[in-house]
Amino acid sequence: MNIAKPTAVAIATVAIAGCADTPLADADYGSSVQQMVQAQIFDPVAASNPAELPPEGTDGARLENALDVYRKDVPKGNTEVKQPIIFEVGTN
Repeated sequence: MNIAKPTAVAIATVAIAGCADTPLADADYGSSVQQMVQAQIFDPVAASNPAELPPEGTDGARLENALDVYRKDVPKGNTEVKQPIIFEVGTN
């Protein structure tokens, strides 16, 4: 029994079906990401209606000190590698 022709037809049918238009999936594409981003926003209208005055309770020197503490762990410039990098391929 020759099954090459029916197999080729079945493979071609599946390949063509894979290229079919998916309007239901395309219409909803990206909405889950937008929903997740909106769920993480504390006050969604804050950007469109900002406060006229800055928040009270702190001063510039205190905030600058806080930034300095956070930035002290950030590496500055390029650092040299202390040990050479060795790539071993295979076993001896």
